[in-house]
Amino acid sequence: MHTPSSYMYSDLRSFGGITNKEAASELLTGQTLCGNDAPRDRINERTFLSRQIVHATPSQVHPEFFGDFHQSAQTITSRIVSNLAKPCAYHEVIEHYGGAAARDMGALLRHYSLDGNLYANAIRRINASPMPEISDKAVLLVMMFLITGCLANPEIAAKTTRSFMEKKLSFTFSTLQPALARPDHIAKCADKPTRLGLIRIDNEVVCSPIYPLSTSKEGTIIGLLATGSQNINDVDIDISRKHLRIFENGSAWYAQGLGSTNGTTLISGVDKSITVVEPRDSANKHYPPVKISHGDTLCLGKTTRFLVLKISDRLKQ
Repeated sequence: MHTPSSYMYSDLRSFGGITNKEAASELLTGQTLCGNDAPRDRINERTFLSRQIVHATPSQVHPEFFGDFHQSAQTITSRIVSNLAKPCAYHEVIEHYGGAAARDMGALLRHYSLDGNLYANAIRRINASPMPEISDKAVLLVMMFLITGCLANPEIAAKTTRSFMEKKLSFTFSTLQPALARPDHIAKCADKPTRLGLIRIDNEVVCSPIYPLSTSKEGTIIGLLATGSQNINDVDIDISRKHLRIFENGSAWYAQGLGSTNGTTLISGVDKSITVVEPRDSANKHYPPVKISHGDTLCLGKTTRFLVLKISDRLKQ
């Protein structure tokens, strides 16, 4: 079974024609650490390269071993394109790291109980974003892959890649804006909740585990790039990075928009009435929270639907 790191090195070798030593020489820092040799200077030590770098498990990762991912991702992308030696090389890189390699990396993250959804969401956002240069998209996809492989941390990978987009490309993870569909999911009977959770539904079919809502002051954030065990990122691509907050106040629960692009509506589980929690294009706008109850359906963007459920205390965050 691969680790995220060993899969990354294996893929760079099989797809990109880059050996483990060649990849490590770009990824590792050349600065000395605590008086010891720089990690880059130790790549000829077989045990060090194999055990501490290539085959490191997520719990064995040393973030301080790695250098500037902005630079290494550009260099490695260029080397892959050169090794492919095809006129359509950048297209192949995008197809690979936005497709099969991304799916495999996401599966490995989930195997190690890491946030595969966050990684998949970031990849989907890059794939869907229009860019003036095809090479830029290739670099971003490779950057996500490299950082996630090296650090086994998709949150840092997403933040670092976003920083590169904004600082180097003057571009951002813009939220896609498809036409807003009228919600058509019908919830069931209402009941006054004590503890609430959400479950993802698609055409009235359950397609997720139950996500208990946090009773902390911060509540639960739902968003494409929402991180943290109390938050939810099991959403479609038109959802904003931080789209909706759900929190408890006294004995009631409320949903409040966070300035999303594609908005949120609520279908009542009692009478099927529709309440706008936050309209589309709500950046820099503030709307009051809306009370939610067992049996309601939250409709985020065009296709993301969550059924609100009363849950057992055993599932409480």
